[in-house]
Amino acid sequence: MRLVRALTSLVVAAVVAHGPVAPPAMAGPAQGIARAAAPAWLDCPSQETLRSARGVVLLVPGTGSKPEEAWSWGYAPALAADGFATCTVALPDDGLGSFTTAATRVRRAIKATARLAERRISVVGHSQGGALPVWAVKFWPGAAEKVKDVISLAGPFGGTQLGNELCTAGRCATLAWQLRVGAQHVSALQHAPLPTGRRAPSVTSIAGLYDEIVRPQPAASRLDGAANVVLQDVCAHDPSEHGLILGDPVGYALTIDALTHRGPADPGRLPATTCEQTFIPHGDLAGSYVFLESVTRFTTGLLDPSRWVDAEPPVPAYARPWAD
Repeated sequence: MRLVRALTSLVVAAVVAHGPVAPPAMAGPAQGIARAAAPAWLDCPSQETLRSARGVVLLVPGTGSKPEEAWSWGYAPALAADGFATCTVALPDDGLGSFTTAATRVRRAIKATARLAERRISVVGHSQGGALPVWAVKFWPGAAEKVKDVISLAGPFGGTQLGNELCTAGRCATLAWQLRVGAQHVSALQHAPLPTGRRAPSVTSIAGLYDEIVRPQPAASRLDGAANVVLQDVCAHDPSEHGLILGDPVGYALTIDALTHRGPADPGRLPATTCEQTFIPHGDLAGSYVFLESVTRFTTGLLDPSRWVDAEPPVPAYARPWAD
């Protein structure tokens, strides 16, 4: 946490020194080209860009986060530099509402992006945004057949103890009930099988031991059937926690490895110099200050009593067989 405060101070100092600036634009080869026709909550470059790029990646933000806050300063410019086109999906209520409602939005985003690109796509998500596409490919075959890879950054597949703490008094946000350790939604997420077969999507779960939101690690981000990679097992001195993973060069190297090989990420394929890097390639450290808005929204949203309910909502009928 000392490192988080230090980096936050550095980013704030940079913003103060240079004055307020607008959030960075989503970088990509389609800048200046008409955007593809898509729902208001889905932002994609032109269909020409989607069809000609090395690959297409749908980016899913986490709880309390808007797409530009999570991706504009790190993954969007990095993926563009590596030849990938990116779309982003905005979650309903910025991901502060029901997990299953957000999963329905992600399912629709997967199908819409694949339709625009006219090919299978990959999905990269952070925090809750890493679990949502896994729910989508597990429970909706129509979405699974459109996806090549799902790559989760700090996804709460085993639930998070933070949810249990928020619900200690018997009232908390719907999302906290759904993603606490022991929740029926978490049980369904864990126990429903991943798709199988030659064209089934590969799943990679990337996590860090210092995650203060999705915990305890590594159990909180472990998903049966996925390639589960702990950053500190790859680079022992990697400092990333829940937010810093978005700018982590090791996490990005694993992501690119998954995107450019058949199957999930394999740490054994990473270059020996990966652990020497300090920030995501082509990332903008000063621009990362916009993620502080996500942190604030996450905190105030989950602590808002108007969102609190008395119990975990029922698991949807389609997922109920795996919820116990």
